[in-house]
Amino acid sequence: MTWLYTGPENDGGFNQSQEQIMKAMGEVPGVETNGIYNIPYSQEAASIVKQAIAGGSEVIVDTLGLAEILTEVCEQSPSVHCYAVADPSPVPENTVAYYLEDWQLGYMAGIAAGETTKTNKVGIIGSYDVPLIRSGVNAYALGCQSVDPACKVSAVYLNSYFDPSKDTQASESLINSGVDVLRNWMDDPSFCQVAERRHVYAVANFYDFHKVCPKSIVTSTLWDMSSYFKEQAELLKEGKFETTGKEAHFVEVSTKPGYPQLGEFGSFVSSGLKAKLEKVQTEMAGGKQFIVGPVEDTSGKQRLASGQTFKKQEYLSAMNWYVKGVTASE
Repeated sequence: MTWLYTGPENDGGFNQSQEQIMKAMGEVPGVETNGIYNIPYSQEAASIVKQAIAGGSEVIVDTLGLAEILTEVCEQSPSVHCYAVADPSPVPENTVAYYLEDWQLGYMAGIAAGETTKTNKVGIIGSYDVPLIRSGVNAYALGCQSVDPACKVSAVYLNSYFDPSKDTQASESLINSGVDVLRNWMDDPSFCQVAERRHVYAVANFYDFHKVCPKSIVTSTLWDMSSYFKEQAELLKEGKFETTGKEAHFVEVSTKPGYPQLGEFGSFVSSGLKAKLEKVQTEMAGGKQFIVGPVEDTSGKQRLASGQTFKKQEYLSAMNWYVKGVTASE
């Protein structure tokens, strides 16, 4: 089973979180895994996948969002099974489109930020300005505003998933503008290191960064899907693979190990905030959706009617707008 990654093997964050999942999948008897790193978003990626298949790989797991670059190769190789992350399009019969409830994680991160900020200004350093990531920014803002109605979110995009130098510069700039809580959609830990040095807070994404910035980290939202992929490995062995077809499968937030959830809390975090976040996580694990209308965008247009929730698929590709209180720049 070959896993595909953008950026270096040791990026200090996202890739390490996904490697934990890859290694968990490899714990299933009879399953071998390996990773390929620094894969570009271009047709060169298709050539890399074809080479992996020619070399004997029977399963391809995409962690970087290659979409049709991957699925076109998979469709041409019907004996291979593919897992395409965050692909909103219908996929071939030998492919699963998977993602996780990142909007739920983002909402919890927003609560953590809203309960921590003293300036009512929180920030997020993002990779690319696309609907998938905008949905995470919106969730972060709505979670923050649920406990701090005055909360404002500044998003900065770097047009890369891994660029520690730009990440550091963007983090510094956000803090200079008055932001006192940082969140990442970059793969590396630079934002967290800057937060520690500048004595502000961090609410991390993807990976548990509490060892990187222990004096700043409030908590992390973990992209852990180990249990899901171990289950998929067993299904593949048993010949029970099932395509997701027209809509992606979403791995839900859970309190059980091996699923998306909160990471370790900072030692300074109050018992009250811990209890609040753990209660929200438990309710999410029970199926409760916290983003509920009315929701308006920055122009005042209603995007979600009162009492309504977004369809899960909408979080993948439909949010080309921001909720009130969000400003974005590159």
